[in-house]
Amino acid sequence: MNNSRRVYFYKLFIHAIMIFFGINLAGCDAPRINPYDPENPNYAFATLEGSVQTFSLPYQSIPGVTVLWAPANMIVNTDNNGAFKIFNILPLNGKLIFQKNGYLADTINVTWGNSKMLNFQVNLNLIPQLDSISLYTVVINEYTPPGQYSELVINSRILDSDNDIDTVFVENTKLNLKTALPYNASNKIYEAVLSTQQLNVSNIEEIIGLSFNILTEDIFGREFNVGSSEATRVITNGVSIQFPANDTTISSSPDFTWQRYNTGYSFNYEIDIYTNDLANPQLVYSAQNISSDSISYQLSTPLSGRDYFWVIWVIDQFQNRSRSLPATFIVQ
Repeated sequence: MNNSRRVYFYKLFIHAIMIFFGINLAGCDAPRINPYDPENPNYAFATLEGSVQTFSLPYQSIPGVTVLWAPANMIVNTDNNGAFKIFNILPLNGKLIFQKNGYLADTINVTWGNSKMLNFQVNLNLIPQLDSISLYTVVINEYTPPGQYSELVINSRILDSDNDIDTVFVENTKLNLKTALPYNASNKIYEAVLSTQQLNVSNIEEIIGLSFNILTEDIFGREFNVGSSEATRVITNGVSIQFPANDTTISSSPDFTWQRYNTGYSFNYEIDIYTNDLANPQLVYSAQNISSDSISYQLSTPLSGRDYFWVIWVIDQFQNRSRSLPATFIVQ
């Protein structure tokens, strides 16, 4: 076969291929007949696209969101601008699912109708995060019956950039406990002090080793378990105060002394001095982080003349604490 015949058959072959795939040799304005041509009105496939942003203002793009087109089990991820695109899919009605760790998943029910391209703007709600939690027991020794008062203190700081928290709860199913933690706006924490009655126990030691969950409920009624903490210890015995006590009259700057407190764990002392006013005692002096090796303390500020009482706390590394019986004295 000579070269001219080869060229002829080659052109014939190319022409046949172009006809097979619907390529119009006459010009670009001719009708599109190729079902795989996106410009063909009968194009068989469709496209989903859009972007994902934060729930709260100012809106910010969220990269790395997993976007699942359920009918075809196709997955893409949003780019650095929060954008996504899924193309060459059949226009079957179905679910478009958005997921990212730390965010509440969202689902869109897609109905195509006569469209072959749909665009969605999605806003994902950030799940609140537990920033810190402090949970400790308090035992207060008293002369009046029953002689001892116990409580559980809970402080929790929660991060919520969407600002849609309605209520924060502390929960323990074993104790049949679920109670709200009021918000302290000045300290920006949720906190509560729960008595043994509120904890549904007769003895505070019953809560040792139990886990207390922190739950948030948002303005839409959705509830999330954001973290938990355990009650670690109850310090029942208080320190024995030696001096001053029993209405002893002293100078304005005495040495405060007590018996050494022996225990098998790390702790510090705290001293609090109050005016001896049964109706409304006022804290006038406090000293924290006194070494466990100490058995005395010298006031750094003289006291004015009047009646007082003082107490000493034992506080462990988890903030569990026990307060001594009060001791009274008089400054001339």
